[in-house]
Amino acid sequence: MTIKLASFWILCFNTIAVVVALIIYQYGGRDHFGERGFITFLSTFQLLAIAWISGRIAKAKRDSSDSSKSQKTFVWRVISWGFVFLAADEFLSLHEVTDLFIHDIFNLQETGLTDRLDDLIIAGYGIFGVWLLWVYRNEFKHSKTAITLFKKGFFLLFMMIILDLASNEQDLLELFFDPKTSNTIQIHLDHLEDSFKVFAEAFFILAFYSIMKITQLTSQKTESSLKSTQAKVKSLKP
Repeated sequence: MTIKLASFWILCFNTIAVVVALIIYQYGGRDHFGERGFITFLSTFQLLAIAWISGRIAKAKRDSSDSSKSQKTFVWRVISWGFVFLAADEFLSLHEVTDLFIHDIFNLQETGLTDRLDDLIIAGYGIFGVWLLWVYRNEFKHSKTAITLFKKGFFLLFMMIILDLASNEQDLLELFFDPKTSNTIQIHLDHLEDSFKVFAEAFFILAFYSIMKITQLTSQKTESSLKSTQAKVKSLKP
């Protein structure tokens, strides 16, 4: 499947999911942006999809004849398992559990500031991701499409974090609005935040998919060239 076609289907699917979730909430149904809503399941699935794609890239790197393939394979294995962890975090809310654990272990009184520790953990994930991509940027430099998609994905990710920090508690909103209005705004910001999240994941899927296609194509060309060379050597033997 081409990148353009994959982009159409993935972005279209995410758009439909977000719109359906908004319609259900608007007409008095369940808030599917909340825990165990189908937006959470969609997000978990997309993170696992990225982990699978990263695993395929690692396999293609391993099958190549590149002399540095061991290091490159290791990097992609780390990325793959990293997204498995993120999927588990998304489904089980591990960052929120960590937030509560930090409050307990240090006997901290929960305030508007300390209650945002889980948001800072998510920000840490994003910063680590940017750092990892920068350190191993040679793995991505051959795909301008992937770089563009990564930029879009990280932009939405950090916008999500900013919205999460703003809407985690109503304390900031109540500086400007009355409690009832603040509650309504908080709900809308939560929905926008989760929408940014799934679309960020969609762009990451497309970025990694782009790299996978290039890596597999390069691996196939290398293997074909190697077989051709071996065939020529055999034909020259007496």
